[in-house]
Amino acid sequence: MTTTETRPEVLSPQELIDSLEEIRQNHYKRYPYRVKTLNSVDDFPALAAGKLRSHAGGDINHRFEGERYINCTDKQMRRMQLRKLVDEGGEVAVGGTKVSHPLLARWESYSFGLTEEEILASEKGDADPTVLIWHGWHIARDRFHPFPVAIGSGLVGEGENRLFADEQMAAIEEDAKRLAEWGVPNIDAALLNRKEHAGIDVEHAEFNERVIKHYCTTPKLQDQIRHVFTMRLQQRAQIR
Repeated sequence: MTTTETRPEVLSPQELIDSLEEIRQNHYKRYPYRVKTLNSVDDFPALAAGKLRSHAGGDINHRFEGERYINCTDKQMRRMQLRKLVDEGGEVAVGGTKVSHPLLARWESYSFGLTEEEILASEKGDADPTVLIWHGWHIARDRFHPFPVAIGSGLVGEGENRLFADEQMAAIEEDAKRLAEWGVPNIDAALLNRKEHAGIDVEHAEFNERVIKHYCTTPKLQDQIRHVFTMRLQQRAQIR
């Protein structure tokens, strides 16, 4: 007698997380993860051009993080999302010392030779059409999907930073030495964007995972988070 193993209609919380990480690992087979590092000062023009494109159309991060906050109907999770907004927007807004992530991105861009005027002009301009479409999808997703899927979708990028936090920090330390050798000024400011995300994203990924485990408990929500997880991985592969 043979039996056919069937997948349960609803996965347990840990099984769901494991299924998402399996999607990630299968994605890496085609698009292997590479820790960002600096190889040569001769690469700076190309890096500057890439950073300039990343500024085009202005900061998108706080728009979809704000949508997640507005969309969240659970009081406790809403407070935690507000904490994340403070992390992203800068503790300086509420009397702290840490600046916003968009400002950290500017400081990193300055290290490659971009000027404040160039970055401002790029922010006021139009984003690349492909990026613009993805931006629209980000905002629509977090506005119209149930909040567990919206918040949980952050596990793609922030979960990646959690997985490779040690490798990223090691690379940052090596790049600090290289920048010093190359005579780049304000090295701490130049690397703070990478260092901040290698650190704070660990906490953010834990928040994403907590929301997924606690709220994605129906077939529909589990299917949605798997679909969104796959789409975001594909997006990151296209814009890197």
